[in-house]
Amino acid sequence: MTAMLLPRENARFVLGPLPLLVVGEAPTVHGELPALVAPEGRVPVCDGWQLMAGLTVCVLDGPSGGCLIPTLAETGDVDGMVAWCDAVAQSGGGVVVSLPEIPEDFDWDEIFGGGRARGGFVRGMELEEAE
Repeated sequence: MTAMLLPRENARFVLGPLPLLVVGEAPTVHGELPALVAPEGRVPVCDGWQLMAGLTVCVLDGPSGGCLIPTLAETGDVDGMVAWCDAVAQSGGGVVVSLPEIPEDFDWDEIFGGGRARGGFVRGMELEEAE
């Protein structure tokens, strides 16, 4: 498996109906995730992928690639990260969106309909499972 440390500036943790993890410039992830097609707003499940949300690091693990993302190291947004981690736990995972690069402004219609995004729903992994 190939894993990379993804710089924090290449990730966004977004709260919505489901928690979103948007990553950019993560070739070990982007090349392995399926094309993101969300007919009628339903995103596919990414089988074989797991998401571990933590206050200091987020782990996205796939069958042959993944990444570690520092979470609080640069932002200091403890309350926001706690809320995002809680949402991942309550939802049983989150939607991962991988893009070639992080856009300056998010146009969700373009992201979900533009054909450049890869990803889907990734099941959460409890810390106990990681041991």
